[in-house]
Amino acid sequence: MSSVFKRLRKETNIQFLKTAWDLQFELTKYMMKEKNVPKKWRFVITQGIINKIDELVDNLEYANCIYPQTKEDFAIRRKYQTAAIANIWQLQNKIVRMIECVETVKIEKLGKVIELLEAEECLIKKWKKSDKEQEKKLFTE
Repeated sequence: MSSVFKRLRKETNIQFLKTAWDLQFELTKYMMKEKNVPKKWRFVITQGIINKIDELVDNLEYANCIYPQTKEDFAIRRKYQTAAIANIWQLQNKIVRMIECVETVKIEKLGKVIELLEAEECLIKKWKKSDKEQEKKLFTE
C-alpha cells in the first residue's frame, strides 16, 4: 500500500500500461462471475471481450518495447498506439452489446470498467502526442 495520499499521487511514465492491466483484470473478473454473465452467454459474449482486452494490452506492450530512434520506429510505434485506441472503441461496442443482450449485466456494476476505458483512451492519446513532439524535436533540428 502506498503511503502517499491518492490525490497527491502522480502519473507514472507507463500509466497507460498499468491502467490497461487493471482494465484487463476487472473485465476478466466481471465476465467470469455467473451472476454477472450466465454460462450460456460466456462463449458468445465474453470470449470476444476478453480477446479484445488481451489484444489491447498486447498492442500497448509491443508499442512500449519500441525505443524509437528513426522515423520508421516512430511510425511502427504509432501504428500499435493507434491499434490500441481502436481496441478501446471495439471494447466499448462489445460492452454495449453485452449490456443490451444479457439481462443480468448491469451498467452500474461496470462503472469501474467504463472509468478505466475512458482513462486509458486519454492516456494513450497523451502518450501518442508526446511521441509526436519527441519525433518533431529529433528530426527538425
